[in-house]
Amino acid sequence: MTDEFAAATKIHIHEDEWGMRCLHPIAAAAEVAADLREAEAASRANRAPDGVGWTDVHLIAAPAHDYAAAGLTFAQAHAALTPIMPRIRRFVATATAGFDEGVQDPWGSYEDDAYCYGIDESCFVKLDGDEPLIQKIWYRAETEDPARLDRLRRAIVAVDRLVPSVIADYWLDCSGSVADGEFLDRYMRMLVHEDE
Repeated sequence: MTDEFAAATKIHIHEDEWGMRCLHPIAAAAEVAADLREAEAASRANRAPDGVGWTDVHLIAAPAHDYAAAGLTFAQAHAALTPIMPRIRRFVATATAGFDEGVQDPWGSYEDDAYCYGIDESCFVKLDGDEPLIQKIWYRAETEDPARLDRLRRAIVAVDRLVPSVIADYWLDCSGSVADGEFLDRYMRMLVHEDE
């Protein structure tokens, strides 16, 4: 692994980014697709009259079948992900952007022993749950760098090898099976061109 990929010691994001791009066990595929449709409909229905923002938000529904139900442990995922992306233990999500180092956002989330694997704020995979079982896996892909996206794809495929999984992307309003190579190719292209 090059120094570039081992450089980050902390990831700090805005809380609105949390869980917008997720992996779920394939058993939850129908629930995930239904929630994505509801989110897309809510976005259209709640668009502010002036076109800037929304008058109400859709709360993402957690599917009944999560990774804990599938028996996925942190130890299994750690072994699969560390050869691909380094673990970054310090993880911060804050409600506002203006907090200086050492000043805690009272609405923020601070972890010093997170199961987060990545490069920096632009590209990582985050595992959430109660030891020893993972409940949720989500990620961020705010980069067009091919090497970073290749690592992300490899990480997603590594999770799929442990528990067959689906992608749920609320930014791009799409979902699909990781094992569907055609979908995964198209999805990775969408990540590169999402601002177009």
